[in-house]
Amino acid sequence: MPAAVRRDYVATLVVQNFVLAVGLLLFHLVARRGSVDGFTFYQIARSAVSTLQPALLLGLGVGLYRYLPRAEHTGRRLARHALYIEAAAVTAVTLAAIAAGDDIAAVLGLPGGQSAVTAVLIMLAGNCLCTVSLAALRGSQQVIDSNLALGLGFGLIPLFAFALTEKIEDFLVFQGIGAALVGVWGTLVVRPAPVTAAAVPEPGIKTLIAYGVRRMPGELALPALYTVPTLAVAVTMPGSGEAGYVGFTTSAVTLICSMFAMLTPVLMPRLSRLFQRPEEQGGVRQLLATLPLLAAVAAAVPAIVIMLFAPAMTRGFLGPEFSAAVPVLRLGVLASIPLAMFYAARPTLDTLLDAKVMSRLLLACLGVELAATGIGTLFFTPPYAAMLGLLAAAVTLGLNAAGLSTYALRQQRR
Repeated sequence: MPAAVRRDYVATLVVQNFVLAVGLLLFHLVARRGSVDGFTFYQIARSAVSTLQPALLLGLGVGLYRYLPRAEHTGRRLARHALYIEAAAVTAVTLAAIAAGDDIAAVLGLPGGQSAVTAVLIMLAGNCLCTVSLAALRGSQQVIDSNLALGLGFGLIPLFAFALTEKIEDFLVFQGIGAALVGVWGTLVVRPAPVTAAAVPEPGIKTLIAYGVRRMPGELALPALYTVPTLAVAVTMPGSGEAGYVGFTTSAVTLICSMFAMLTPVLMPRLSRLFQRPEEQGGVRQLLATLPLLAAVAAAVPAIVIMLFAPAMTRGFLGPEFSAAVPVLRLGVLASIPLAMFYAARPTLDTLLDAKVMSRLLLACLGVELAATGIGTLFFTPPYAAMLGLLAAAVTLGLNAAGLSTYALRQQRR
């Protein structure tokens, strides 16, 4: 692996781990400030944002990874057009959802009615704008700027927002506004990709949107794999703290998978340019083919550690009143192993395969999760059924992604 790729991956992983550490700290702080009820509200809000954000992103994030490296002269304009489209989408959805705020709050079990839903929507809008900007910076391979946007928008700003507010609703509002401002700044500093000698047609905003629309179902299904368990428990057991326990477990899975998820923003822009060239890249293909297996082995280590020390971790992060989360955490964290395989294969899949292939795979795995969760409720309590659904979907996704990655690399060689 080239030294530049290793350097960029390590730098991005360090910043991502900082963001995740802030997220874990916020779990602790919210649990201390709001106890079980406040923590559950926060987890439901986070799950709602994670579920809706991919739909509002319109597939622009992965589209910018794929096409911005090829926009050697129009990259800055392409990034700004993407932000304009995203701003229009989040504004329209926010205004429509605020009008039905009381009904939405009742469905999700959120206290506070319309004001609580408004706070969640502002956080959602800010996250979307920051994410589009972050994708543009990564697509143009501006590693320093992208890591700065990541650390500010999803790390420091949430931490300062919590320190400056008292209510959870105000915390979400401040966080959303800050993330939006970072998104605007990030888009303004995007630079075009380096010019090469090869004459390759440059993509426009129509190409980006067309690809994004085909990828959007998959982009919606992937985070839903994580958020459906929490939302399912919140709906079936309204007002119960069990939804918070499930949300904490999926956050632990996200924590483990984060070091593999960072492969996509680092590798995909490079692969997008690399596979446009006629040169043979046998060593690169071999590395990409072995990544899923290496990721599974690496993910097993922290998963086992969490299983062994789950009581101490739960007590330390959340408090002694959250001891009921321990068995749920031990079961659900196993999903991180096959999910790591998927994230390791994803840069190859998103670069070489048609958008519809990834979307169909992710939608199928979401269907597996829903079916397994539904069947599980016949024999287990909702939290355990939700974790079994997540495990079934993760195994299906990881094994299929590894197989498709090998297939795509062989087809690209021909």
